[in-house]
Amino acid sequence: MNRLDPPNYFDDDAALDALALNRRLKCHPQFAAQVPAIKGGYAQYVAASGNAHSVANVALPEPIKAQLKALYASPSKELPHIDRIREQSDANCCPMCGSFHSGTLDHLLPKAVYPVFAIFSRNLVPACMCNSKRTEQVIGAADERILHPYFDDVLRERLFVARFEELGLAPRITLRPLLALGHPQAAAVRFHMTNVVERTSILRYLRTSWTNVLRRPSLAAAELRVTPASRQALADTITTELHRQDDTFGSRNNWRSVFLAGLLDNQTLDWLFAAFEMPGREQDGPLVDGIV
Repeated sequence: MNRLDPPNYFDDDAALDALALNRRLKCHPQFAAQVPAIKGGYAQYVAASGNAHSVANVALPEPIKAQLKALYASPSKELPHIDRIREQSDANCCPMCGSFHSGTLDHLLPKAVYPVFAIFSRNLVPACMCNSKRTEQVIGAADERILHPYFDDVLRERLFVARFEELGLAPRITLRPLLALGHPQAAAVRFHMTNVVERTSILRYLRTSWTNVLRRPSLAAAELRVTPASRQALADTITTELHRQDDTFGSRNNWRSVFLAGLLDNQTLDWLFAAFEMPGREQDGPLVDGIV
């Protein structure tokens, strides 16, 4: 998850005007008559800052809806932004879920429900396969909604971390949101976490990362190949690695940072430091017995 700069290099209104003159469109010349309504939809989308609670759908004739979806599937020369944004999905982490996967585009407002935005640059977000795992539900009750990487500045903050409970070889692992319930975007963050992030394989990633730390601590941070001198030294090492991962992936909500930030929980940190001090343990050796 991350805040992104929108694709300001592309002029959506100019593209619509060009499409209106394209005689190869199946619905030409009817498409031209709908251009003002489509432009109006785009304008109110931006005015609403992509807030799914506030963006209004636009009623269009069925042939126009079908044409817009077809243009996304097979972009014409007027729509070079679609492939360009898709290429940006090779970014450091997925702006929608924080994974390290890439290769696809996400219609923030699903094109099946909002066909008017099927080719709209501000509705196309580079993403991973999380876009196929989330449902078409983009809003819940009150302020619950999906977050928008082009508009929601809160995505620059650390929004959730791993929670480790029943510590040991196989702890119970969940995600813990960080924003206080009174925060104006707390409901949106929790909704996004539930409906996008938790539908991915992030919990499996966190379980694997935990196992790796128990097997060889330096897999969490290279400095941990040497037993930390104190609990504070352990916390400092993990914090340094956390900031390194934030910078590496350009996000405080990439999965690696979610894992490391969870290790800094007081109870988890206490458990880890006690494991480091286990009698007879070798440097960078296992933190528990019976793991290979």
